[in-house]
Amino acid sequence: MSRRVFILGSTGSIGCSAVKVIQHLRSIDGKGSWPVIGLAAGTNASLLQKQALLLGTEAISLNTPSAIQCSHSYPSAEELLENHAKRGDIVLVAIVGFAGILPTLKAIECGCDVALANKEALVAGGKLVMDAVRNAGVKLLPVDSEHSAIFQALSNAPLNEVSKITLTASGGSLRNLPEDELRDISVEQVLNHPTWKMGAKVTVDSASLMNKALELVEAHWLFEVDETKIQAVIHPQSIVHGMVEFNDGSVIAQLSPPDMRLPIQYALTWPNRAEACSKRFDWSTSQALEFEPICEQKYPAIKLAFEVIKRGGTSGAVFNAANEVVVEAFLQHSLPFGSMVGIVEQVLENISIQDLVDFETVVAADQEARHQAHFIIASSKVNS
Repeated sequence: MSRRVFILGSTGSIGCSAVKVIQHLRSIDGKGSWPVIGLAAGTNASLLQKQALLLGTEAISLNTPSAIQCSHSYPSAEELLENHAKRGDIVLVAIVGFAGILPTLKAIECGCDVALANKEALVAGGKLVMDAVRNAGVKLLPVDSEHSAIFQALSNAPLNEVSKITLTASGGSLRNLPEDELRDISVEQVLNHPTWKMGAKVTVDSASLMNKALELVEAHWLFEVDETKIQAVIHPQSIVHGMVEFNDGSVIAQLSPPDMRLPIQYALTWPNRAEACSKRFDWSTSQALEFEPICEQKYPAIKLAFEVIKRGGTSGAVFNAANEVVVEAFLQHSLPFGSMVGIVEQVLENISIQDLVDFETVVAADQEARHQAHFIIASSKVNS
């Protein structure tokens, strides 16, 4: 079952969990199994060094110069893959944000299967990525817990038998607050997620449900379904991660305790399953599962997601870029929480959407959206 592995974004939350999964798989399959050929990180040189030593990895990439002791060091994940990846390897892409698109495309070009934990690659460049996957004859395996759940529930069923795909949302750290209290909520309150331990950007997106909006767009590309066949519901327990309803009314769901090691391990070992290193249910205790519809007035990001799916082209790149800018502004205490999604909507309205033909088109849309979002934020400060 063992495969050669690359972990891109190894020092982030998903990357650190992936390191634990590799250690677990080695305990099952033997010390020499699951060789980690390359690790890539942004700026955390000290942790990257420790991971390389722990896993016996001889090739790394780091965005910032650092004196890391390693046989092969590169300034970018793309160069790391260019020099060391082989057809049949599996590349876990856990780089956050727009920066994950190029490494994803490079991994596919190298003939590697991709375990994708970077939703922006599909939100901003979905057509490019999925076309590349088909042309290269490789597999794209979702690592987001929700998309992994749908992937498992579908189990190769024909898409014409699928009636509805449902993603679940925890509701984030602000789920129980009324809408009128959300505008001026503090960064500290938003980052206090009740269920998941995630990076700051993802945690903010979870609170606004922008994370779920991005995942709806991602699901559209992954599972080749339009906006009429996708929905999201709030499920505070984060136990049911996704559901597929078939034409005959049957609903198949994937359940597991909230632990990212499970979808990571499933992507690495697919189509097989290994002994778990993640949490398990204790069915001897009482369990309750709650579901509630999402109020689009409280969470307008969901409505925007469906508009992006319908518009296609570069709308996903604009959507993603504007969101990255407003989240960063919020985390820097430069923008109220309640203003973020409205600014993203303004950017979508202001920018002409182009057909998505190549990576340069995606980059141009991304840059224009960022410029527009910064301009709106600066204008709101002047006029406030």
